[in-house]
Amino acid sequence: MKLWLRGLLMMLATTACAEPVPVAVSIAPQAWLVERLGGSLVTVVTAMAPGESPHSFDPTPRHVARLSGALVYFAVGVPMENQLLPRLESTCPEMKIVDTTADIPRLAEADMDEHAGHEHQDPHVWLDPHLLKIQALVMVETLCRQDPRHTQRYLAAAAELTVELDTLHEQMATILAPVRGRELFVLHPAFGYLASAYGLRQVSLEPAQGDPSPRQLAEVLDHLAASGARAVFTQPQVSMSAARAVAREAQVELVVLDPLAADVDANLLRMALAIREALHGE
Repeated sequence: MKLWLRGLLMMLATTACAEPVPVAVSIAPQAWLVERLGGSLVTVVTAMAPGESPHSFDPTPRHVARLSGALVYFAVGVPMENQLLPRLESTCPEMKIVDTTADIPRLAEADMDEHAGHEHQDPHVWLDPHLLKIQALVMVETLCRQDPRHTQRYLAAAAELTVELDTLHEQMATILAPVRGRELFVLHPAFGYLASAYGLRQVSLEPAQGDPSPRQLAEVLDHLAASGARAVFTQPQVSMSAARAVAREAQVELVVLDPLAADVDANLLRMALAIREALHGE
């Protein structure tokens, strides 16, 4: 009996002293997801600081050094990873880089000019609760392999989060039901997955890459006027002066949605409510 008790105490002491799994991610929404799954079993370092844009973020050696202590990097397909991940692979060959979106059908960021023939994949997969579940599954599988002693805790957290994300989806579907089928005019095409999940059609006022030509902008402003839309949606990561100029020219309300907010679940509800409020009166 004493030997059994001593063994149990040693096991508990070993578990209590175990170091959390160091994880790196690109953006705050991914950090939220990892922390929901891992809790105190993980430490998370985010490549981008709040307010930075993954389209313009330029990783420096300091960024690489700060991320180099991670055992796992969960990638999500944002543009800055094209520069960052090769640097990490060369300087940290032992780091495991995991694509959390490999099983997600990717949408194209639509250019305003449909005949331009240019398509860029939309990376904003965390704006759909169902797609968050797919990413969570990849993360949990990786964490269980990295830290098998705590498999049951990871699986329990994943099961709890799945229920919460299903509930979130139902809430968003109810909120957005009155505006299903409407056009969602956006300055930058960041909300395609959210729009697709809830029956909206995203219309971008600028191309997925670069600035709109005067002809392109005129065409979309004409479309906006003809639609009778009362709002244009933008995000903090793009030029607010340009957004205000477009809203002023079109004589519509400017609504700010933040796709990179750290509190993913609460933020998705905020966005759904803001979209309904802006579109329901049209």
